[in-house]
Parts: sequence; structure tokens; C-alpha cells
Amino acid sequence: MSTSLMYFTQGIRGFQHESFDFSRKHGTVYQKIVRKDLRCPECNGSKVTAKWLRTRDIKGVKSGRWQLCFIIDVHRIYCHECGSWAVEKLPFLSSSKSRITKELERSIVELRSEISINAVAGFFDLPWRTVKNVEKRHLKKKYHKIELKNVRIIGIDEIFVSRKKGVEKYLTIVRDLESGAVLYVGKGKGKGVDALKNFTAKLKRAKTKIAIIAMDMSKAYTAWAGENLPDAEIVFDHFHVIKLMNEKLDKVRRRITANLDEEHRKLLKNQRFLFLRNVENLSPDAKLLLDNLRKTFRELGEVSMMKEALRSIYRQAGNEFRAKAALRNWCDIARETDIKELTDMAKTIENHLDGIIAYWRTDKLSNAAMEGFNNKVRWLIRQAYGYRDQEYFHLKIFDLPNIDTNRKL
Repeated sequence: MSTSLMYFTQGIRGFQHESFDFSRKHGTVYQKIVRKDLRCPECNGSKVTAKWLRTRDIKGVKSGRWQLCFIIDVHRIYCHECGSWAVEKLPFLSSSKSRITKELERSIVELRSEISINAVAGFFDLPWRTVKNVEKRHLKKKYHKIELKNVRIIGIDEIFVSRKKGVEKYLTIVRDLESGAVLYVGKGKGKGVDALKNFTAKLKRAKTKIAIIAMDMSKAYTAWAGENLPDAEIVFDHFHVIKLMNEKLDKVRRRITANLDEEHRKLLKNQRFLFLRNVENLSPDAKLLLDNLRKTFRELGEVSMMKEALRSIYRQAGNEFRAKAALRNWCDIARETDIKELTDMAKTIENHLDGIIAYWRTDKLSNAAMEGFNNKVRWLIRQAYGYRDQEYFHLKIFDLPNIDTNRKL
């Protein structure tokens, strides 16, 4: 292989070819290369004495169907000009301990955006840990510093990751809702704002002026925002409001089912999602069944109708004033039913009314993108059957907006 070919395809410069050894058994070409001109690694002086230290095998970029491995003698060099002893450096390696070239690392990173770790490892005949560590170093460099100064609108949400020995682990993810970039990933044993401590410090250092925060109705998040970002508008995402209403509806369904006899219990069996789905998404037969169940189970029917009434406010209210009036009216009707779950929901809406109305003040800002992103995170966990390396997992989350989730990683 000529020196020009080595430089342009393998990134190796300052070496020349000495010999080839073809190993058909392993499908590998071994190429012995030697340095053209030994110089002092410290002062670049040419008056040196070299002492052989070791021979290293360095894997390069694959050539066709053949793996390519370079055999290089590494020397300990004494410089007569500066009087120093130093080990010879190989500039085409990313670190002194690396066993693959920078060009191979670059190829690994490029392929990882398309195929799985195991597929890349198999293609280059490398251990999967080597591929993972190469990608991890790349991601650490890429996301070493996240720019926060010009961020205006953020979304905060928690996602359940795992449960171990009775302890639930969550990730708190903060995203820029304008660009979609992940700004912060924090971990915690339970729900709360402890995971946001580092993010708070970063915001203060960057002197970020956050204008709007979209989040759920967590008291902890509300308190954190009030303390650290008092000038920001808090928007309680409509997705979480409807999600909470669905939880109340499901609670009523379970309560009613528990008190039914066997014959009536069969009518509600396997009908959970019939009540939780949006009515416009139901087939004609499903709508007819829902209507019959609403009539048969009056209390459940009332709660189901109130859920749809709450959803209609988001669809039909044109501004914050109409929305505020409609929500207050909804709360009054909910109380008149004397159904505990509806009464609780009315109280929650009234206690968070300003943040809920902010949805209309902010041109219907939604945190739905965060919920979609959480599904991507769950997909990421499934692809790797969980992550033991938490740092790598967090880095993959930072890179998730750039990943097509229709393929395996």
C-alpha cells in the first residue's frame, strides 16, 4: 500500500510500507509499516536515539471484505537536543492505549447512526465493548457543553426507568421546545426536583432567561420554577390534564367493577380502553357499545361524558377568557354530580387554573413533544434491554433527537 493510499484511506502519515502478510484463515491482511523519520515527541528534534520498546497491532478501516491490521514497532526515544526520554507517539491514534485508528473510529461512529452495536462489531471484527466505548467518547465530546444562553421555552418531564428492590428510578428530562434539543438529563430515586440541582446551577451560570416552562401539575416542579425562574410563565400541559382525567375515569371504573355481581362484571370486562379512547377515534360499533355501557352504569357514564366535555373545551375555546369561563363551569357541574373523583378533579383544575389557562396565553403551547420523546426513551431502553452504563445511556438520550427510532440500535 502506497504512503498516499495509507494517508487518504487510513489517516496514516509519516510511515512507509515494509511488508504484507495475508492470513486467509482469519480474513485479515497484516501490513508492517515503519516510520520514515524518527523525531523527539517533546521538541521535535531530529538528533535522537531510538530503543525498541514493543510491537503493536493496530486495526485499520476494512478493505473490501478483508480486515486490515497494521504492525508497528514502537520505540523509546532519547533526544540529544533537549535531553529527554519519551515513548514514540502514533498520531493516527486517538489515545496512546487505542488499538484502532482514528479513521476506523470515525467509520464506527458513522455506521452507528444506521446499524446496531453488534452489527458494527461484527463487520469490523471488534468486541462490542470497543464499539460502544468509541461511540461513548464521541458523544461525550459532542455533548460536553450544552448551550443554554439563548433558550427561551423549556419542557420538563419525568419518565419511569426501572424498579429495583422496591425503589423506583426516574429520569428528569429537560428539552428546548423550540429546537427539540435535550438540555439536561438527571436521575433520581423517586419523583422530585433533586435531579434538577445540576441543571439549576447551569442555568445560573449561563444567565439563561427562560420565558415559558411547560410541565405537569407536580407541586415539586411548580415550587422549583417559582424559586429558580420566578419570571417564567408556567404552562400546565393539556396532555397531562386529560391524562389525569383519564386516571380518574379509570379509578371510577375499577371501583364500580369491584362492587358488581359476576353477570354485570362481565359487561365491563376488557372494556377499559373503550372508555379511555377519544370518542372520535371509535368505530360505529364501539360507539354504540360505549353508549349502552354509559346508560347501564350511570356513574361511570357521567364521568365518561365529563371527560369528553373537558376535551371539548380544549378544542373549542378560542381564547383564555372563554377557556377560563368554560373550565369554571365544568368544575361547577363536576361538583353537582357528587362523584368523589370528579370533585377531586374539579379541585385540581381550580388550584392550577392559571397554569392551565396559560395554554391559551402561549398560543396553545403543548408539552406533547416531551411525551413523544419519552416514548423514544422507552424504545431506547428496549433496544438495549436496559443500560448498565448510565453515563452512556444519558448520552444516548442527548443524541436521541437525531436518531430514527424505526430501526434497531
